[in-house]
Amino acid sequence: MEDKNRIEGDVKISSPFMKKLENFWYHYKIHTLAALFALVVLVVLLVQTCSRVEYDAYILYAGEHEIKHTASGGDLAPYIKMTSALKAVCEDINDDGAVNVSLLNLFVVNDAEADELIKDNPSFEINSALVKEDTERLGQNLLYGDYYVCLLSERLFLEYEERFEGGLFAPLAPYIPEGVECEMVNERGVYLSSLALYELPEISALPDDTVVCLRRLSEVSESFGKAKNQAAFTRGEKIIINIFAYGEDK
Repeated sequence: MEDKNRIEGDVKISSPFMKKLENFWYHYKIHTLAALFALVVLVVLLVQTCSRVEYDAYILYAGEHEIKHTASGGDLAPYIKMTSALKAVCEDINDDGAVNVSLLNLFVVNDAEADELIKDNPSFEINSALVKEDTERLGQNLLYGDYYVCLLSERLFLEYEERFEGGLFAPLAPYIPEGVECEMVNERGVYLSSLALYELPEISALPDDTVVCLRRLSEVSESFGKAKNQAAFTRGEKIIINIFAYGEDK
């Protein structure tokens, strides 16, 4: 006997709301997906902006000394130690209650320096790709960017002095406080080891022929934003003054 209550086929339950939703999705599917994508991108950008560190100081080191970002035995990484020590000559520019230092450390060696490093430590391996990349980054950052305060190996300092005929770095006499004695490579470079700052254990990890210098505010730099680069250069001048004045108040 046939069941009169039996309905052939699938039963589809619908409502006015579901019909409107289906109709909306049919007509505006692409618009909705695009809006959702834009929303996700906006949220990511906001999170990155809120978590991004605003640096008060930009300092560049380039030479044969590796400032490692990792540590062993539970000790702090050399990079952390170095940036913490450099805070002694930096100021809270943005008044956020913290001094944040961006240290761009570049491992730049020539063949003779590489051989010397391996001679002193036979297990040391030279990453040629890294050296090439860091050498290129050094050249770029010595022409433009926020890194006006430079700590360079003596070889690199003299090479760039010759390449730019003394026009790359600023004379340092105006920034050295009266009474401060230091050993100068020339009027644009001072040996870090001759300064009181070098007495800090973290700073003395750098080779004793490391040269302190200040990049000039060049026309190349200004072309990337005159006001921004002038502010970065002024910030670098303050750091250079603090480097030379360190320990004078003791």
